[in-house]
Formats: sequence, C-alpha cells, structure tokens
Amino acid sequence: MPDDLLDRLRERIAEAIGGRRNAMRFAEGHPGVSYRTLQSWIDGKTWPDFAELVALAKASDKPLDFFLPPNVPEPAVDVVTIPVLDVQAAAGAGRAADVVRAVSELPFPAEFLRKIASPDAQLSCLRASGDSMTPTIQDGAILIVDERQKQLRPFRSPPRKGPRERQKLDDIFIFIQGRDLRLKRLRDIGEGFVAILSDNHAGYPIEIVKPGRDGALAIIGKVIWWDNRL
Repeated sequence: MPDDLLDRLRERIAEAIGGRRNAMRFAEGHPGVSYRTLQSWIDGKTWPDFAELVALAKASDKPLDFFLPPNVPEPAVDVVTIPVLDVQAAAGAGRAADVVRAVSELPFPAEFLRKIASPDAQLSCLRASGDSMTPTIQDGAILIVDERQKQLRPFRSPPRKGPRERQKLDDIFIFIQGRDLRLKRLRDIGEGFVAILSDNHAGYPIEIVKPGRDGALAIIGKVIWWDNRL
C-alpha cells in the first residue's frame, strides 16, 4: 500500500478511537482491541489485517469503508465471529468469576479457524491476566478456547528401562476452581487427583488437588490458540 494511503489509515484509526491519547481508555472498553496494538497501528509500526479492521470498525461504530482507501473494494474474506467472555482468565492466583457470559464478538478468518479447530468446536475468546503461564502465555494475551474439549489426557510415567521418550506438555485449560477463573496446564495423575501446573515454575509451584475433596473444579474448555501480540 502506498505511503499516502498508509498515512490515511493511521489517521483514520486515530480518529476512530478519539485520538492516540485515548487509546488506553478505548482498549479498556473494547475486548479484543488492545492498547499496545492500537499504539503500534497509529505509530505505523504494524498494520491491521482485514479481520482486525473489521473488529476495530465494530468497536468504534464506524463503517468499514471509513478505514479503506477510496475506490478500493473490500477484500472477499470469509469471517467468523467468536463470542468474547466478560472475564479474564487468571494466569496466577485466580480471579473471582460469578458469571461467565459473552458480551461481544471478535472476528477471525474462517480459513484460519478451520486450521486450528475441529468442525464441531464450540469456540470462545478471553484474555489472560497474570504471569504464571509465562513465557508461553503473556499477560494480556488473547485466547481461543474450545468449550467441547474438557477431557484431560492421562499422564503416563516414562519407562524405567529402554529409551526415554520426550513427554508431551500437558494441555492448557480454562477452569473454575471455587469462585476463581484460572488458566493452567492440567494433568490427570490418577486415582481422582489432578495436578495444576504453571509454566512460570519459579513463582508458582505445582498444586495437587482432588476435585470433590478440595472443592469443585469445573473445566470451561481447552485453550487451542493464543496470541501474545494483542
């Protein structure tokens, strides 16, 4: 895209959100549009793709052609919207979650979703909050969760003899424990016990719980994709 059109796009993004100084306030009120991303677009360091423009147009209540150059047709992209939940998954000690419900939608290219999710997946989005899953998942990362995947893979100890195979990492889940919404790896260690694991090993030790004895543990779904840039 020519420089003059890129400059026009930067100006339109800034205008749509009420100016660069309003980027943080705008991001706080619109899940799926982050402060750092808005700043990067306005500064010309990165540029939104079509799906991101669709999300920004919806969040700012602007028509899509407000951002597009004159006489340029909208790209023919098949877009699927995913509901955004009104809570943040706590990658740490947990956040109180009285109700989990969808409050908005975030668009994603359908072709991308076909690559990461099965046809019968039930997808939702939310953001991570905290540092216990770093460096894998950063504070503020956006997550896609498949709510149909709730089953933990049984953990198998490596054989004592013979070559040791590299153990696969445990899957990452969103779950409610008590009144806290949490983002962790979960491992079925047998006899009804579950290990709750963080990727930030230095700050967060392994927790061993037995759901029912140590309180309920309700799995919302498996995290199938995340993006630390948003």
